[in-house]
Amino acid sequence: MKGELGIDEQTIFRKATNGSSGLPFLVRRIAMPFLRRAYEDMMSATQGASLVVTHPSAFAARLAAENRGLLWMSAVLAPFGLMSTCDPPVFSTAPGLAFLRELTGARFDAALLAMVKKVTDPWTAPFQTLRRELGLPPVVNPLFEGQFSPYATLALYSKWMGELQPDHPVNCDITGFAFYDQPPGAPSELPEGLKRFLAEGAPPLVFTLGTALVNDPGDFYQRSLQTARLLGRRAVFLGLDSGGPDADTIRASLPSSMFAAGYVPHSLIFPHAEAIVHHGGVGTTAQALRAGKPQLITPFAGDQPDNAMRMCRLGVARQLAPNAYIPRRAAADLADLTRDRGLTVRAGEIGRSVAAEKGASVAADLIEALLHERSPRRAGA
Repeated sequence: MKGELGIDEQTIFRKATNGSSGLPFLVRRIAMPFLRRAYEDMMSATQGASLVVTHPSAFAARLAAENRGLLWMSAVLAPFGLMSTCDPPVFSTAPGLAFLRELTGARFDAALLAMVKKVTDPWTAPFQTLRRELGLPPVVNPLFEGQFSPYATLALYSKWMGELQPDHPVNCDITGFAFYDQPPGAPSELPEGLKRFLAEGAPPLVFTLGTALVNDPGDFYQRSLQTARLLGRRAVFLGLDSGGPDADTIRASLPSSMFAAGYVPHSLIFPHAEAIVHHGGVGTTAQALRAGKPQLITPFAGDQPDNAMRMCRLGVARQLAPNAYIPRRAAADLADLTRDRGLTVRAGEIGRSVAAEKGASVAADLIEALLHERSPRRAGA
């Protein structure tokens, strides 16, 4: 696909994570042009299947399930994916939009959501065309209501992020987070060097960009290093091994009070942090929430601004727009976060609650129940 797009991998990441143009790039340049190929792949993958679980961006999975007459469940990883007008998503951290949001409350976000639905409807014309060719009835915009199964939807996140709303899909269940950050066979302990570093002093600040943005970090690590220096705090920088052209220079300049690491499972390192600085991806946010630590979030695109808003609303985080993530401001916010005893206590209490969730088990039980209790003819029952 990379060769067919005519752009390199880093450019793909940069375009996909751009706050204003990321969604049209992902839908119009990647998802729709390769939809037919993805459909053929899904027809092969679903041969002999009893049920299909889909993701919002897996347009072909729904097509294959319907064409085969299979049960299928939709799934979302964060409240953003449900696009509720009762609990409207936040699309951007742009100052102008933030001002309108404060001025009008949820009315602005609901109006913006309606506009986004209208604007994006033509983007998925290839999806509707393929449905007609397959003899399937048309559906509403598959980026929004049209993505959801009539049988069941799994909301794979914690109720701390958002409760069920009146306009959520039928048969929607909030399961709790289905945590995953260690592929099979990965080490179950911290690297020895990092273990020694953690044992040598106070809990450090942990800076991370998760698994996607780390491929195009810009100057995040340079700013983070300056932030930690301004505060005089110990720090761990995750993902610096793939941190761009300045990574080697940054690693070489780190004092003994700071540590550069490659990939480290967040579930292993976050409990050792004083505070966590991250981008607001739902996987990272879930792990930070479970660790019970204060968070400073600099959201870029997709669900990240909405996740950041929800953490701030919970009272466990602050957020800075990417262009506002400068050392002086970040240091001031981190200083406030770490000395706010009430915030630290609240983060710990919520963390203990989230740690007790069994999202993957709950989701598995719901899948099994659907397999045993329903058939395609009973959709929506």
